[in-house]
Amino acid sequence: MAVNPMQRKANNSFLLGILVTLLITGLIIAFLILQISRLNSEIEEKASHIVYGYVITSPVQSGTEITSDKVQGVELNIATDTSGLYSSQTTDADGNTVADPTGALFPVGLRAKVNLNPGTVLTADVTYEDETVRDDLRSVEYNVITINSQLQTGDYIDIRLRTPDGRSLIVTSHKEVTIPQLAGVDSTNCIWLDLTEEEILMISCAIVESYQMNGSMLYTTKYVEAGIQEAATVTYVPNDEVRALIERDPNIVQEAKNALLTTLNSNSDLVRPGVESAVNHEDAADNVVEKTEDEITSLQDEREAYIDSIGG
Repeated sequence: MAVNPMQRKANNSFLLGILVTLLITGLIIAFLILQISRLNSEIEEKASHIVYGYVITSPVQSGTEITSDKVQGVELNIATDTSGLYSSQTTDADGNTVADPTGALFPVGLRAKVNLNPGTVLTADVTYEDETVRDDLRSVEYNVITINSQLQTGDYIDIRLRTPDGRSLIVTSHKEVTIPQLAGVDSTNCIWLDLTEEEILMISCAIVESYQMNGSMLYTTKYVEAGIQEAATVTYVPNDEVRALIERDPNIVQEAKNALLTTLNSNSDLVRPGVESAVNHEDAADNVVEKTEDEITSLQDEREAYIDSIGG
């Protein structure tokens, strides 16, 4: 049967429309497939960079121990080397990989090399391991050392002896300070230090000799970045009696004893003559008695204030 030319034209237009529609649909489908493939590749690449680490949640001062209550495990997207990252990866009750939310898995005994602010990612570059606690380590209180006006708990200090001839001798170095509190207020003259046996002896000798030397001062200097600054070398040399005691003291670790005595012996001729001349005067003994009595009275007053603060 003959087809009407108008109908044939309409059929051709219809077929052409279908073909165009199919072509466009095919292009759209191909574009969507390409986009989905690209998105999947991006997701896979992102997933390959997902690691689990720790960030700081509250400020940590340089040299201060980083405890679990100051960190939180988080999921991180890091494309660079992560070998120094402390992993917080763990699993939840359903067996899914998650970040440790409590901080309990964070390594114990790490300290901050620099001041750390909230949000800082914790790596080996910004931390260092705390020293092993020696058997002869003791917490000692002092109230006769002139302290920095803005010294705070957690700061690191050197204790120095300034002699009448203007020298500043380092008695002990790189010590973390604790400021005791009375009724919630920092003490104005007392500090606590964790010291080894030889450090206790050195400071005791320096205190007595500071009493004997008119115009001397025993004082603290504060480290700027305690976590990355090395401990200063001790330059103070105690008297012969204390040096002999250090040499014989069974409480001092032999390795530490040898290192200290080597330093003291090498500095003795430079330090002791000036100190000896300054302490050998007629008022020296009286000064020691008077200032020791003042020291005892001050410690008693501090103790009474502490008892009152916890009892009231």
